[in-house]
Amino acid sequence: MGHTVASQRQIIDIVLSELHDFSHALRKDERMILEKLLNEPLKHVGAISNASSIDVWAVILLAILIEQEKYLSMLEKKVDRMGH
Repeated sequence: MGHTVASQRQIIDIVLSELHDFSHALRKDERMILEKLLNEPLKHVGAISNASSIDVWAVILLAILIEQEKYLSMLEKKVDRMGH
């Protein structure tokens, strides 16, 4: 019989599930932050899948960083508008 190869989406779901399990060991405030961060890669599932990377962890972390950078940029623009 042939071997079944997991799709990138299945691997992403497995990694995120493992991280959700990790969150249960955190304090409530930290768990809420982690849960929010773990939703960020879902915005980039298509790009992550397209990367066909063996190391899904790296692209999941990059997706989180992209969303964090977008948020920081938005905050910086708001601060700049308030200062002018």
